[in-house]
Amino acid sequence: MCQKRHYYPIINGLPKMLLGGLRPSDSDFLERYRGMVPRGLLPMDDNSRERSESRQVQETFREKWALKDTIGVSDSSPYKTFMRRWMLSKYGWRDETRFNSSMRRRKLILDAGAGIGRETINLARAAKKSIVVGIELSDCAANARENVSSLKNAHIIQGDILRMPFRHESFDFVLSEGVLHHTPNTREAFAACCRVLKKDGEIAFYVYRRKGPAREFTDDLLREVMQRASTERKWQIAEKLTRLGRGLSELGAQIEVRDDIPELGIRKGRSDVHRFFYWNFLKCFWNDLLPFDENMIINFDWFAPEHAHRHTDTEVRTWCAGNNIDITWFHEEESGYSVRGTKTS
Repeated sequence: MCQKRHYYPIINGLPKMLLGGLRPSDSDFLERYRGMVPRGLLPMDDNSRERSESRQVQETFREKWALKDTIGVSDSSPYKTFMRRWMLSKYGWRDETRFNSSMRRRKLILDAGAGIGRETINLARAAKKSIVVGIELSDCAANARENVSSLKNAHIIQGDILRMPFRHESFDFVLSEGVLHHTPNTREAFAACCRVLKKDGEIAFYVYRRKGPAREFTDDLLREVMQRASTERKWQIAEKLTRLGRGLSELGAQIEVRDDIPELGIRKGRSDVHRFFYWNFLKCFWNDLLPFDENMIINFDWFAPEHAHRHTDTEVRTWCAGNNIDITWFHEEESGYSVRGTKTS
């Protein structure tokens, strides 16, 4: 119970720090602990529209991780190796030795948008004497808690990164990997992460990059279709996109674009047909190193959430300047921007 006499249940060891429309029914909890919960008010929400938008994302990621709740965590998941190599490369750590050295200096670490705990685990293993906290909006926070349970220094709470239950300037390091753009407002979510970061602390984050107009059009069109679809239909669409990506990849063909076409965001040069189609016209992810269902989850992850904002270099740099973040690493690729920076004040 907080100072304002609002209570937050802890269910099976998982603190549920959710507000308003994001908070599930407490009826079972109250029945079980009848007479033990002090009389008081539930936390109310003063921005119902924003919370209802977050609710859709909350449900979408519950659906996503329900399919495979150890993807990227289990040693048997090829996605784990794929993502780890990408993480070390795009954030400039390059290898585990440098990553571990960087994390050991941090006493209190936040994984903002923990999913099922993949990066919470990596952070906790690198910084064994530190405390690592993962915050996750969706019900897969329960899966994350189970996945990190063997690590004594790793903790999971269910909460909203736009309304984090932490004091300002609490953490030495904040990671938000591919999460900020799934909130109703990427800029505000980034600012919330910066508020809980200590002076001289470091933040690392990844956000989607805005692409050419043809790709942006199909992204928005299919995302709108997904919002009206049933869960079963969403997975059917993701499956078809995955089969398309696999088919294009199996062509093994190359295309030569002789001139830049800036009106469509197309750059000249030689490219694999699948990647050319993928980056310029339609996301239909396929990677031969991953099994079909893990490729399909990546396609689902792109189109199913209501929010998947894309941004520009200028926007990202402006957010950092506005939140007193001195950029120390800025990596740009077709998919997005991976940034590390230090809070100066």
